Amino acid sequence: MKITTKCRYGTKAIIEIARNYNDRPTTRKDISVNQNIPDSYLENILIDLKKSGIINSIRGTKGGFVLNRPPTEITLYDIFKVLKKSINPVGCIKDPELCCCTEFCITRPVWQKMYDAQKDILKSFSIQDLLEKDTADERHSFSYC
Repeated sequence: MKITTKCRYGTKAIIEIARNYNDRPTTRKDISVNQNIPDSYLENILIDLKKSGIINSIRGTKGGFVLNRPPTEITLYDIFKVLKKSINPVGCIKDPELCCCTEFCITRPVWQKMYDAQKDILKSFSIQDLLEKDTADERHSFSYC
């Protein structure tokens, strides 16, 4: 699976919002500047994350974005499911009727295992897990793609 820029930026945005969990909303400008994400690109990502219910926005001068669930309950899979739409290596994994060869395909079990492994890995990492790798002293030197 190729990890899209949208997924990488979305993960970075959620991490930035999670840093302020139960403290204050995080502005789009703060996310853009602190995570080096182009503001115009970030706007669309935040809209998708809001529509999915992962985040919410608060209007006003002290507004911004907040998580709708604790960082322990948001996994990378949740983010990828919204921003990538699918981690299926081939379409027939979710919809066997897409392919006339599904019943006797010798490679389909491999693609299924690949899908299951990717899903399990993404579900095994919460945003809190990633935050714990970061410390307040290293906040801006924390590096990830």
